[in-house]
Amino acid sequence: MAKANKGATGAKGTGAQAPAATTAGMVAAPTVPATAGKPAAPGILAVKPGVALRGARAAWYGVLLQYNGKPVADFLAATAANPPSLPKSGVAEKPTGWLGWFTRTGVAQVVQPGTEMVQGS
Repeated sequence: MAKANKGATGAKGTGAQAPAATTAGMVAAPTVPATAGKPAAPGILAVKPGVALRGARAAWYGVLLQYNGKPVADFLAATAANPPSLPKSGVAEKPTGWLGWFTRTGVAQVVQPGTEMVQGS
């Protein structure tokens, strides 16, 4: 005799189905407007010149330097359409991930319009 699926029975081994979940008293999740791939706040790239990198980092840094002083959205759109390097898998990496790495390491900053760019050491 085959065992019954544990999820198909209600109370222990009676074979009764568990009561269906209801949505009474639940509140719908708020909807968030789509940003169409644009950053939440507009920003301008500030890139530190003369940083020595190798491999994919150097390729992405070269493109990042071309967008120094330009909007972040322009950099993200250009690199999403034509990434400077691809990993062995052949699947393009997200440009936001690379931008995050460059900002965490201090190579680049995203400066809000109207504020002064801070030069790092």
